[in-house]
Amino acid sequence: MIHQEKYLTYLPHSGFHNQRIALENAIFLSWFLNRTLIIPPLLMYKNRALIPRKEFNKLYNDLSKLKVCENSGQEICKPEPYIRYNWKELMDFTFLNQNIKYTYRQDFNYSHLIESLHIKNDNEVHNITYDREQYCDYSLSTKNAFDCVNLVELSKRPEKLLHFGSLFSDLKIIAKLPKNANFQNKLRQMLLPNNPTILSIVNNIVNKIGGTDNFIGVHARLGDGHFSRHQDITIQNLVETIQNDFKNIDDYNPYLSTKIFLATDIKNSESLQLFFQTFPYVYILDDFDDLLEPLKSLKNPIDGKIMYEFLVPFVDLLVVSRGKKFYRTYSSTFSKYAQLLNRIWLENELE
Repeated sequence: MIHQEKYLTYLPHSGFHNQRIALENAIFLSWFLNRTLIIPPLLMYKNRALIPRKEFNKLYNDLSKLKVCENSGQEICKPEPYIRYNWKELMDFTFLNQNIKYTYRQDFNYSHLIESLHIKNDNEVHNITYDREQYCDYSLSTKNAFDCVNLVELSKRPEKLLHFGSLFSDLKIIAKLPKNANFQNKLRQMLLPNNPTILSIVNNIVNKIGGTDNFIGVHARLGDGHFSRHQDITIQNLVETIQNDFKNIDDYNPYLSTKIFLATDIKNSESLQLFFQTFPYVYILDDFDDLLEPLKSLKNPIDGKIMYEFLVPFVDLLVVSRGKKFYRTYSSTFSKYAQLLNRIWLENELE
């Protein structure tokens, strides 16, 4: 019965990986607090994310201004640099189905949300507008933890809806009790990309390179913020790290004979010349354009838009994570997720 249930939701922002981390945190909170999770749509962008992290009210205001164009057949949808996408079109929700109750939110209209839950009184909603807090299970002393909210105390809140703003941060939830830590680890290992079209393309590319054992993956993030300002340093660090790891590189044999798949957001950067000059067998996604063809017919069920431009980065992500070794750009959420996937793939290969 709807009047007996308690709910939890949050506001998405930034790119895919920030939204994925926020979703993972929301799933954990929903499980721990025994609340039904209201999952907002996944926002995907062709280029840079339009909605950065902001405080609760400003973030709500920005999200509410996003135009929605449904595939109703009664209007012409204008091209937008973003789309709303259903998480289940991209990720495996098996673990969620086994552990929590959830539903979906279709827009960012606060009034619509309140009405849908039959909330009549402001006292039935607790808006958590400060998003810098951490949430801890208090299995250990947390005297030194700043802004650490006791999850047990949070579970006692009587409101029908707990509404968070941003839930982004790898350190948002500090789980120390074995049961909680185990749930958190399993969630991260099982909430994986599973779109069959993407996985098929990835397998074809990996096979064309020669299989997992025949290449290493490298991610060079160069395109925005401090990554853009430090392109040369990023490439130099990657080159030196790879050279130091492979003992067959010395003064007499300066080239790495192993194949490399390079994922990068700026493929024409001058900084990359050092990488291509140092390593002779480097592939990028453009080298497999013919294998990407099935992606050009994949449509978004919400608005009918072709998903090609939005999903190409996921092919890049999954291919680079499938090598026998992975080299990352530090501070990049793309790299950190690729590293996690690489460990999971390799563990599965060894089983």
